[in-house]
Amino acid sequence: MKASRTNVTTVGLMAVAGLVAAIGAGPALVSGADHLDAPTVKTDKRIDITDIYVARRGASRTSLILNVNPLTSPAGAKTAAFRPSALYEWKIDTTGDAIADVAYRIRFGPVATMSDGTVQQSFEIRRATGAAARTNAWSGTRIVLGTTTRAGRSPRIATVLGGGSAFAGVRDDPFFFDLVGFTHFKARLLAGSTDEADLFSDFTGTDTFAGTNVSAIVLDVPNAAVGGFGRHIGVWATVSIRQNQQWVQVERMARPAINTVFNNTKAEKEAANRLRPTDDRAFDHSNVIDTLDAIGHVLDVNHRPRYTAAQEEAIANVLLPDVLTFKVGDASGFLNGRRPANDVIDAELSLLSNGQYTSDGVNANDKAFLTVFPYLAAPHL
Repeated sequence: MKASRTNVTTVGLMAVAGLVAAIGAGPALVSGADHLDAPTVKTDKRIDITDIYVARRGASRTSLILNVNPLTSPAGAKTAAFRPSALYEWKIDTTGDAIADVAYRIRFGPVATMSDGTVQQSFEIRRATGAAARTNAWSGTRIVLGTTTRAGRSPRIATVLGGGSAFAGVRDDPFFFDLVGFTHFKARLLAGSTDEADLFSDFTGTDTFAGTNVSAIVLDVPNAAVGGFGRHIGVWATVSIRQNQQWVQVERMARPAINTVFNNTKAEKEAANRLRPTDDRAFDHSNVIDTLDAIGHVLDVNHRPRYTAAQEEAIANVLLPDVLTFKVGDASGFLNGRRPANDVIDAELSLLSNGQYTSDGVNANDKAFLTVFPYLAAPHL
């Protein structure tokens, strides 16, 4: 069967994700999808994006999820909060040029400690379009006024002006992965081992992120608000903080692990978090090609076909700029957006091994996802 261009692109991207994850690019890879990926965000988990998700919700809505505060323990869930002085944003490109056409901006009020020891914050969401969406600024039309959900309480759901729902609060971390097994696999691979029993001996099927929480922002909006049904969009998230009386972007994420995998030094990771997608090719193209060349060497040793130079170039052009692509209204999951339940790791392992290794043993989240808003499971307390 002749593969279509779309199928080749999808398989190429998935293969790169899996192969790169296996090779690794330095110790920071053990942080997970985007957990604690660069120096600035390591100083304050409240501004560290762990994952973002984009998915169809019914025939007429799109859901956006932005998670921060990685590895929050059950004991820490009661006091987990968002940073009041930070600006959280979803950026949405509706025209295919990697420039934001729509921005959803979220800010939180001061942290109030309640009588039972839990905390609560007010929050506001604004929507900006056009040139105003391209900047990192607290501007736009106010569409939500809400209050975060206290740990252990039923979700407080705010109404969105123009239709939709909004939520903010601590939830179970939806990312699932045997990180311990992978860490040992990577170390042995980098040490030169090619013995399969040795490489995979520490995969136990234990979800490293089981029992941990994140602080989640969940927003459902009408499809028309993000480009309209059938529109191909690109989504990414940013966090900015005040420096020298202006908003400075210090964190950015779209596809899982792009910064972690392709940028090797702390300086590179920090710089990548401050870029706009339009800067990605100039900044990261050589890193992507170098990583694919390293992957090619491993494939050669294991008597597997490697990428040609032309294929490497094509894959780099798919990966960069780094945005999470989504066809509005399409129900399929990753790589069409990303649903919390999507088992990205298994797909990557299968493609890495030409179907010989099909699972890290962790096939689902440790808690069942909700079928209704806000979709993420209740936190561990």
